Amino acid sequence: MKVENPSTKVAIVTGASSGIGEATGRRFAKEGYAVVLAARRKDLLDRVAAEIRQDGGLALVVPTDLSDAAETSRLVDQALAAYGHVDVLVNNAGYGPPYALEQLDRDQLRHVFDVNLLSGMQLISELTPSMRERGGGRIVNVSSLTRDIGAPFVSAYAATKGGMEAMSSSIRIELAPWNIQSTVVVPGFVDTPIHENSIEAGRHTREDPNNPYRELQDNLEHFARQQLESAISSDEVANVIWKAASVAHPKPRYFAPRSAGTAVQIFSMMPNKLAERILRGMYKWGFPEKPDV
Repeated sequence: MKVENPSTKVAIVTGASSGIGEATGRRFAKEGYAVVLAARRKDLLDRVAAEIRQDGGLALVVPTDLSDAAETSRLVDQALAAYGHVDVLVNNAGYGPPYALEQLDRDQLRHVFDVNLLSGMQLISELTPSMRERGGGRIVNVSSLTRDIGAPFVSAYAATKGGMEAMSSSIRIELAPWNIQSTVVVPGFVDTPIHENSIEAGRHTREDPNNPYRELQDNLEHFARQQLESAISSDEVANVIWKAASVAHPKPRYFAPRSAGTAVQIFSMMPNKLAERILRGMYKWGFPEKPDV
């Protein structure tokens, strides 16, 4: 049923079934937005939407496999059919297989790019005409510290986030004449289900005696659990996303928390060798022995 109302502001949030996406959907609904919730799991989306409606908000559930171009287009079509326009797009969906690069084949790599980067670019492309017609819009792209600070097992994920930030910088200029503003939010360590899901997904390789990265997997699991002790909540990130989408003149890049930006700045000022040595120490993954001369 179409409930088009030009005065109703509308936000699409991808990856909205849990974590940062769920918190973002709730925050926008609290601010009076009709939210379009997209993710693969309909049951989880239905739960979030039901709670938003119970609080008096508007929520549309659109189960979407963002690796599929047709389903990504259907998300745009259903949002516009329901509300007539979209004011904000939050590209939050993110997926990173917890494996070393040599453990990923071409199809697996392509899937990461489809979900994390290409779907977001497609959504921007397909929403631009309606945003231009409406007189403007906001695009918030959720990135990652892995774009700036190296970490093992995230090569594909980090590559997509780097691509997202480069794309965001380009479209800030490309879409500026129509008041369509793009910005990036970079979360630090956030307490979401993604960490436990990643540990579970990598269990079979961790138990494989022929896996040369078993020690590193154990080290990273320990490191992640340590970081979770001081991790910020999804709600805190959602607050920053809301700020990026609502302030009159959004900055190109926001960090959640601000200390994450400080860490990026510190690492960027270090000599590369020093930065790598510190990171290897953090992950307890040492340098190989030098061969005898």
